[in-house]
Amino acid sequence: MARRFAEKVRYRLSRESGTVTKPHGGRVKFALAFPSTYYVGMSNLGLQIVYRLLNNMEDAVCERVFLPDPPDLLELETARTPLFTLESQTPVQNFDVLAFSLSYEMDYPNVLKILSLSGVGLTSAERDDAQGFAPIVIAGGPAATFNPEPLANFIDAFVIGEAEPVLPEIVSVLSCSRGEPRPEVLKRLAAIEGVYVPSFYTPYYKPDGTLLCTKNAPGMPKKVKRRFEPDLKNYPSVSAIVTPETEFADMILAEVARGCGRHCRFCVAGHAYLPPRARAEADVIKDIADMRKLVEEHTGKAPRVGLLSASVFDHPSSLLICRSLIEDELHFSISSTRADTLNEDIVAALRSGGHQVITIAPESGTDRLRRIINKQITGREVRQAARIAFEGGFRRVKLYFMLGLPTEGPEDVDAIRTLVEEIAVLHPWEKVIVSVSCFVPKPWTPFEWCGMKEERDLSKDMERLRSAFSRIKRVELLRESPREALVQGVLARGDRRLAGVIEAVSKGMNWRQAWREGGIDPGFYATRERPEDEVFPWDHIDLGISKKHLWHEYELGLAEASSAACMVGPCRRCGVCR
Repeated sequence: MARRFAEKVRYRLSRESGTVTKPHGGRVKFALAFPSTYYVGMSNLGLQIVYRLLNNMEDAVCERVFLPDPPDLLELETARTPLFTLESQTPVQNFDVLAFSLSYEMDYPNVLKILSLSGVGLTSAERDDAQGFAPIVIAGGPAATFNPEPLANFIDAFVIGEAEPVLPEIVSVLSCSRGEPRPEVLKRLAAIEGVYVPSFYTPYYKPDGTLLCTKNAPGMPKKVKRRFEPDLKNYPSVSAIVTPETEFADMILAEVARGCGRHCRFCVAGHAYLPPRARAEADVIKDIADMRKLVEEHTGKAPRVGLLSASVFDHPSSLLICRSLIEDELHFSISSTRADTLNEDIVAALRSGGHQVITIAPESGTDRLRRIINKQITGREVRQAARIAFEGGFRRVKLYFMLGLPTEGPEDVDAIRTLVEEIAVLHPWEKVIVSVSCFVPKPWTPFEWCGMKEERDLSKDMERLRSAFSRIKRVELLRESPREALVQGVLARGDRRLAGVIEAVSKGMNWRQAWREGGIDPGFYATRERPEDEVFPWDHIDLGISKKHLWHEYELGLAEASSAACMVGPCRRCGVCR
């Protein structure tokens, strides 16, 4: 075993509050993997919720594994030590399941790195042909749900949708099928609603490279329906583990709501997790109190709290939750808020709770583009929100924008500079942080038919903003790489033909070279506009949303027409509540 890495793992465990250790005997053993480092992975609430769910089951045990930091990775490779889990330092290859939590497309090569380091076989076919035991490789999470196809050759089974209702059924199947041939176990898993086994589905392509269809094997459903938990009351809302070694150091992460009914047309999370569900105020407060007690018993100090949702103050009781935390003398922060919900009471609560920076996402500099993306706030409301924040005592504000939105022109890019300048001179801010990303069309959104703006044009626009902001005092510009955005666009809407490219990158090749050697045109996936009737790689996945509805929303967007927020229950327009 790589001794220094093992010592580092044990040191990390000693600093954690909430770690679970269980005997392996007789239980289905899960190695839960996040395809990035410990520092990044332990900031992910979805990973922590799955960890708690599995360890709460009598028949299962779950331990964690992450991509080692670069020095540790070198040590493992030099010592030829297979990757092992944190809790018991057991090699991953000895577990029944290697389960990946996938949040971000750019982590796909890291999935293959973990598979390679673990020695479990890179592809599903290799594991099927292997002599002896190999773990079942499962993947879930947002990216796995939106479009599993780029990783379909490497993953045995995907969880489509939410983990809460499907995990007990997966554990039951695996517990009852010990010793059975691997293909039979995969058939049993595929019989669970919400589990997609890609080896039972075959894509066929037209001569022009577009998808003709995806055919299901006999006995398999034509479409794999997502699993969805309508009532989150009986499931945890907070972190399972609190640690100082993460982006959110010593912080309890608490989900106050899931999904968003605002229907921003670029946002996949706002479509794939419909309908939105708010957690009960009392449940959130109790979960935080229980976790606080555990942390204080271990560390002797009170943790911080991070309230998470697409827009925290859309929750009807969010202000009451904040005031409860203030009464309990807990510092807290929020993930985001909308300009049109920010008021004096909210600002006062955030200040009292120790929140440091007001974050607002105008997305665009013009009201015209905001109408196209259905971001129903105006420049006036953004400026008003900034004024309220400053007068309430905040000295820092962070503004999120996107470049490359549909129909964007030079005047829209210039308008970002104008809006930021107006806010920057409105009051003597200590700092105005401007974060600019690139629009990437995502599956399951009205813009899934759109093409991305070309990389060279995005780079020119980024430089234009950099030059403009360099002349405005107290403005800090954070820029996403257009090249990385292009890669994300390829992976987001890609198919199984990207397997060789992802494998090459996992072994050290850069994306451009991998595309070239793999015969892949990135523009085919990322910058090409799609016709209405094109078959998408994810069309055999069913998230409940009507494709006809998404196209209608696309047309409304191009017409600068708005759509109302969700009215859960009576509304039937998108198909989810039908």
